[in-house]
Amino acid sequence: MKAVRVVRGVVNTIGFPFYLANLGMNRRREVEAPGELVKINGRLIHTIISGNESTNCTVVLDAGLSCCSLDWIHVQPEISKLAKVISFDRAGYGWSSPSKDNYTSEDVVKDIKGILDKTSAKPPYILVGHSFGTLNMRLFASTYPELVNSLILIDGVHENRYLHENWDENRKKAYQKNLLLYQFGYITSEIGLPRLLRHGVGRSRLNGEHQSYADYISYQPKAFEALYKEFLNSETSARQVADAKPLPNDLPVTVISSNNPDPIWREHQQLLCGLSSNTDFIQTDHGHSIHLENPTLITEIINKKVHQFKEEIYENDRLNRRDELGINC
Repeated sequence: MKAVRVVRGVVNTIGFPFYLANLGMNRRREVEAPGELVKINGRLIHTIISGNESTNCTVVLDAGLSCCSLDWIHVQPEISKLAKVISFDRAGYGWSSPSKDNYTSEDVVKDIKGILDKTSAKPPYILVGHSFGTLNMRLFASTYPELVNSLILIDGVHENRYLHENWDENRKKAYQKNLLLYQFGYITSEIGLPRLLRHGVGRSRLNGEHQSYADYISYQPKAFEALYKEFLNSETSARQVADAKPLPNDLPVTVISSNNPDPIWREHQQLLCGLSSNTDFIQTDHGHSIHLENPTLITEIINKKVHQFKEEIYENDRLNRRDELGINC
């Protein structure tokens, strides 16, 4: 990583006029963050908080690799009608400050806990992750099982996908290809080459009013840095999840799978189904970004968990009242 930083510095020096032009363009396209900036561990984390706190539970959303809180623009407003909902940008993505150090799933878990504590978000938490973000949500559930109500994995990755000892030659080549691509984006992002090539980070096209957000955050140098560092440290994150305490055996887990025909991906989806004995598996005909292709489906699944929590609270209150009144039948 140090050598790559040196190369980036050399590229910026050689292309200094382009550096200035790209800097100016980023400033002209700057748009105000749609959420709030929460200070955690000396960094600012962009957090979108919405919804109804009367349910006494909180839904937490984490996006996949290269993506941020904008991934949930269709899902969060609908869930907010029933529950308090929090989405956020991991370090360097969106409007969040970059991390000076390596950034792994353990660091994401610390950031999530900091956000929840600082915003007084009430447990239990319904954790929702997409793709790479499911590693973070699983590690949070392993670290704080007493705070988690349920876990929803949207076409989630299994840790084996990033553990090098499990790779065949095709997987090794694919990883190296992506690593070089992300490294190239990181090295050239400050002189604006990715913008010229129209290769941004995350969702480059969003509907309506959100397009201005994508135009701004997709080409931020810190976003290219975040993507490169997160991918570079992906094996460390996967190892953290693999070595974590097993999830409670009765934890409700929902695995929502795409139409990916790759046999290894399908095998990993089945491994995710074994995380607890209380798992629901939902096979869809959608691509990888199910929450954007069919937000109604994802909203219904999350809202079902919120309703189940409400029913549990109601039933517990009813039983407690019976006990207080001495009713035994």
